[in-house]
Amino acid sequence: MPYKTKWQDNGVVWRFYGQVTAEEIETANYEFYTDERSDEAKYQIIDALEVTTVEWNELKIKEMAAQDKGASFLINRLKVAYVSNNPKVTSVLEKYIEISRMLNSSWKFKGFNELKPAIKWVQKSKKANKNKQS
Repeated sequence: MPYKTKWQDNGVVWRFYGQVTAEEIETANYEFYTDERSDEAKYQIIDALEVTTVEWNELKIKEMAAQDKGASFLINRLKVAYVSNNPKVTSVLEKYIEISRMLNSSWKFKGFNELKPAIKWVQKSKKANKNKQS
């Protein structure tokens, strides 16, 4: 199982590493949805900085995006940040985001190549943004 899950106050951080398969991604997703903390989650961070390869084909990506779209009716204000500096890994993650957006997911997605900006982005609230604009 090349990932570790760390729950925080308002979300979850997954650190994936090595060779990651679709089954492992699905397991992490399943664990998220079956954990009662997911009901109140505000963010997910997918730290893929140590991933060397991802075996996640387009059909499996579409299946997960559709499942997540269904979940977005209950968990509708989720921010999803991915962190990767490997072009092949990034392209797979961007494919998931592209499909999710085509499905009109209410979730917000953003990619980063370092962890600190991803953490800052998911922890920034709408209220803080409104105060800055005033």
